[in-house]
Amino acid sequence: MRDIKFRGKPINGTGWVYGYYVYQFEIGYYSQGYTDVPPRVHYIFGDKGDFCEVDPATVGQYVNYYGIEFYNGDIMLIACDCDSEYGCTHNDGIYTVVWNKETAGYALKSQSNGRLYPLDEYGEENMHVAGNIYDNPELLKLG
Repeated sequence: MRDIKFRGKPINGTGWVYGYYVYQFEIGYYSQGYTDVPPRVHYIFGDKGDFCEVDPATVGQYVNYYGIEFYNGDIMLIACDCDSEYGCTHNDGIYTVVWNKETAGYALKSQSNGRLYPLDEYGEENMHVAGNIYDNPELLKLG
């Protein structure tokens, strides 16, 4: 069975919290006749039984791809060693881990051309997690 974990940045604090992702509707919400969706409060439920409210924009799910552990929003450095007789069709460079709705799976988004590549497009020995888009946005400018 695969691990299902999440991480997120705390609303009041620094660093990351890891665990299960849960959200709840704000208690006491009154829509005044509108059909609005009540606001949600987002939490990471940690391994030690603690709840921590997190910024929902920073929540990312854990992925384990052939022993490489990363989260949605991580920045990957990839060096292609493709030895195709037609030349390499990949780009060495910087990629962001994103969810691809069309394939219902994680993909690598190239910072140089914006294309999405499936994870299996590259060998796991070529992938290196360099940081993430929240703590290291300067890495995206290198690509």
